[in-house]
Amino acid sequence: MSAWPTWDTRTRKFAVAAAVVLVASIAYAFILKTGVFGDRPVTIIDDLGEAVAAAIASAACAWAAIRATGKERLGWTLMSISTGLWAAGELVWSYYEVWQQVAVPYPSLADAGFLGAVPFAIGGIRAFWSEAAHGTSARWRVWFDGVIVAIALTCTAWAFGLREVYQSDSSTRLLDLAYPVTDIVVGTVLILAIRRATHQQAGKMALLLAGVACYSVADSAFAYLNAHGTYDSVGSVLNTGWFAGFLLIALAATYPVEPARATSKPARLDLWQLALPWMTLLLASAGDVYSSLSGHDIDLFMSSLTAALALLLTINMIIERREFLEMLTEIEESHSTLNRDFRTGLVGIEQFSKQMADSEQLDVAEARRLAAEINRNAERLDRLVEQML
Repeated sequence: MSAWPTWDTRTRKFAVAAAVVLVASIAYAFILKTGVFGDRPVTIIDDLGEAVAAAIASAACAWAAIRATGKERLGWTLMSISTGLWAAGELVWSYYEVWQQVAVPYPSLADAGFLGAVPFAIGGIRAFWSEAAHGTSARWRVWFDGVIVAIALTCTAWAFGLREVYQSDSSTRLLDLAYPVTDIVVGTVLILAIRRATHQQAGKMALLLAGVACYSVADSAFAYLNAHGTYDSVGSVLNTGWFAGFLLIALAATYPVEPARATSKPARLDLWQLALPWMTLLLASAGDVYSSLSGHDIDLFMSSLTAALALLLTINMIIERREFLEMLTEIEESHSTLNRDFRTGLVGIEQFSKQMADSEQLDVAEARRLAAEINRNAERLDRLVEQML
């Protein structure tokens, strides 16, 4: 049975938009891969398609900012500026390739737009962090996890092309490196943001992560091909990463969520939020496997990153085990206190029952005193049970 009839209007509109994004991305990739319309039309579709996708993302983020409040409004505002700068950079790129029909200078004002978007993206994602929701640990532990994630992502990027960019003798090597390196920084901050996201933010953060992952692939491919002088004016199918990535960011901005509900205590983390930072270690190991299969030796830099990861993971495991032991001690102490208070409550009830049996009528004041004592014991039991849960 279809779930469509049970969805509200916002969810249906979002589902339609997601389907449009999927179909458009597939069609875009097909056009770039096959060049079905010829080189010139494909170049126009490639360049203007990316600019339009980024502009849509900017407009969607601005719309989300208008509807949001507090830090979330700031986050979407900065994301709107970031995607808008990227769209401006792509329009400059299109000016050379589409209108002037000449090779795009490198570096150019287009690169200023592309790289200028990065600080605003980092600031926007950082604004989504929920300090009071369900942060998993102290602030320093969050950044400790961030170092591990950044090293793992660097390992992956190094194996899949960052090494060739760094080792190239191109005069624009630093600019080539800027694209994948800034993507690593953005990805790290975003993964940490998902780790600290509220349940109302989880879907948006997941779509943002997917969008960043898509355009990071395109950035890395651009840096790799440009460093080897093989980036052609006719669009590569990898450019779909930019097109799809910005449309996913637009979906994140329009993601339908329920209004936030006030809670008396922090909400628990979902398993995927706990596991997400450590999934990057699988990517790092995949990079090692790829290097071996492709005939690349594990160089000193890669070995150093692996050693650093091993050291940080060992420290992290020791810290986590210590926290688990402290939690276990607290649970055992709470359990002992609960048993003691429970016995005290039973004794009070037993005394009250005995006095009721021995006397036909209790003094009113004495009855009230015993009742108040029982209520206090019951309240203490409730608090202890709540703490243990």
